[in-house]
Amino acid sequence: MIKSLFRYVDGKEMVMLRKALPKILVVMTLCLTAFGQTKPAGEVDIAKCWAYPLSDNTASTLAADAANVYIGSSGAKVEALSLDGKKLWATEFGGDINSNLLPTDAGLFLVTATVSDDAAKSGSVLRVVSKETGITSWTAKLPTADRHFLNIYQGSIIVVSGNGVVQSLDIKDGTVKWKREIAEGFAGEPRFGGDAVVVGSTAKQAFTIMLATGEIISLRKIEAGVTSVGRVSTGDVTVGDGLGNVSLFLGGSEKPSWKFRSGGAISNILAANGNLFVTSHDNFAYSLHTSNGSLAWKRRLTGRVSHITVINEKYMIVSAVDEHSVVLIELVKGKVAGQIALGADEMLTADPVMSGGLILTITDTAAYGHSLGPCPKQ
Repeated sequence: MIKSLFRYVDGKEMVMLRKALPKILVVMTLCLTAFGQTKPAGEVDIAKCWAYPLSDNTASTLAADAANVYIGSSGAKVEALSLDGKKLWATEFGGDINSNLLPTDAGLFLVTATVSDDAAKSGSVLRVVSKETGITSWTAKLPTADRHFLNIYQGSIIVVSGNGVVQSLDIKDGTVKWKREIAEGFAGEPRFGGDAVVVGSTAKQAFTIMLATGEIISLRKIEAGVTSVGRVSTGDVTVGDGLGNVSLFLGGSEKPSWKFRSGGAISNILAANGNLFVTSHDNFAYSLHTSNGSLAWKRRLTGRVSHITVINEKYMIVSAVDEHSVVLIELVKGKVAGQIALGADEMLTADPVMSGGLILTITDTAAYGHSLGPCPKQ
């Protein structure tokens, strides 16, 4: 092409073209390189589909169902968005939200807490509100606790309270079906799975409790203190402790089937695809074979994990303390598969959730909907 161009110009013009030739070649090379680029194998495109500004910078609770996104903030404020990021309604109940948000067919469940000089007006209240309007349907008094964890099971709302109480309430009107005072306090988050919940106590014990009756079906003593618990698909129990051990207990056995040692206290145990995915205060994420506790892979993180979730049984989404990004790690080999960049002063404030083909996140400034590939049509 260049030779044919030189053929039809006089000597003076040819000299000028020869001088410009290096620059022409550089531009052509850059263009060809840009058009020929491909993403590294295993890396996925993460598209930002929408952003919803949060005015008070205090959002700390996130949930979603097949139709809506729910955000909880200070003042016990709840906002509902459509899956394309449009505001539907907002309600303020006063006080603070000290539970997860739980969308069900019967409504959106949450616990609000108030502090008052009048003891009769203080305490925790379980609420169910309309998912269409935010109007409260009914309330029930709960024991005062710093934190409550909600789950649904066969027409009941199961409430695990941080003060060591577990109870089941009728989903229609809040009538108590059963109530158990298990311990003086619980450590970390409970893990619901199938027909039971696993909880760790501040007295270095791990309990497995039947959701239908409140019966304790197993109790294990954990000498180093419980920091995280899990329940794998077979119903067996995993426990993480303060010395960095992860132990698997089979059935009702009091002795672990195997034990894996990390370099710091265990912060999270998640189960997916037959493996356990563990994060530790040694700033590593681990994949362990459930059958024998052997290491499948480990990956160094930029800091201690602040938020984590598994999506599509394919990826783990992780955000570290003081980090301004969210990392996508594929579960098979532990490779980084993508990243969601946040603003310079922006940090994740709740575990991400997945709904309608979207990865939903909230930060101290906004709520976001991202997609692994093109944004879904809502």
